[in-house]
Amino acid sequence: MSEPTKPETLDRVLDAALTRAGEEPVQFDVAAGRNALAAALKARVIEEPVAVGAEHRPRRRVRWLAAAAAVGVLTAGGLGALTVDTGGTSATAAEELIKAADLAARVVDHPVGPGQFRYVRTRYEGIMIELGESARASSSDFVQEQWIPADFRDEWMLKNKINSVRWVPGHEGNGNPDAATPFKDGEEFRGKCGKYSYFAEGQPDRCTEASFHNPTAEFIAALPKDPKQLLAMLREDGHAEDAGAFISALEALRTGQYPAEARANIFRALALLPGLVVTDKRANLDGKEGVALGMKYYDDFTEIIIDPANGDFIGTREVVAEDQPQEKGGLEKGTVRSSSAVTSAVVGSLGARS
Repeated sequence: MSEPTKPETLDRVLDAALTRAGEEPVQFDVAAGRNALAAALKARVIEEPVAVGAEHRPRRRVRWLAAAAAVGVLTAGGLGALTVDTGGTSATAAEELIKAADLAARVVDHPVGPGQFRYVRTRYEGIMIELGESARASSSDFVQEQWIPADFRDEWMLKNKINSVRWVPGHEGNGNPDAATPFKDGEEFRGKCGKYSYFAEGQPDRCTEASFHNPTAEFIAALPKDPKQLLAMLREDGHAEDAGAFISALEALRTGQYPAEARANIFRALALLPGLVVTDKRANLDGKEGVALGMKYYDDFTEIIIDPANGDFIGTREVVAEDQPQEKGGLEKGTVRSSSAVTSAVVGSLGARS
């Protein structure tokens, strides 16, 4: 994938990152949610006027967008320094993925029975940047919970909980910062097939049009078992790009809806992907240590994180790949721009937790 040139605008970067939004995020449609959020985000880009005669350019206020499980989220994650191991090789990454696939293939899944729900909990933490003469940045920590019924076409539920919002030291602004989520604390949504009220109009029917980010049991069962064929399908979904294939796999894994065998097949497909490296062998995410594997995607390394004990997918992360200039927020290489931790379980009722 070609790197964006310096003159490209944030909208260009967002459009590239969300190219598949017509098919993808923000997940339920990750598409529908992300289309709606991308539009809302563009509407919130504000050109603030300056005093007449001032020689300064108008200050541009921007919020970075990150992929989210159920909805589009503004980029979140703690400002923590970590060393990105860019010296890894695709062979090393392939070994880690094949190991994870072998472990995942031995997992005994608990199917969702009649009247039960798959409970998927995703914790997001990350940085939201306001660009301008002084790049202000805040860190948000919030959780989104989703209940998916045994019958995909029945009613789903999504809840949003904001844990904390704070200014990043050295990047403070006035007053209290906004949370990096478009939803209020405690806000709840319900909808059949996971089609929630915030979705934009004109989106594909989630009840009938399945995809990697909106999988039905039939879609998952029909996925090819051969890693080469599955990678080809991921590439097609990602517009024939290696990075696009990786993002499609990431979006699939973070739904929490793929059984162990399907996750193992996705890992084996990713093991064939050139350019994938082990970026961190001790990635700590929500108290759980894993191996991070990723690819450079624009200014960041976008990563999936796998539990080395059982091959389980436990989350994602975006790490700044190179020191960023002030006009992009001034974040240093190794800064965790965003992270998510994903867990899932089978529960007996809507709203129940594991």
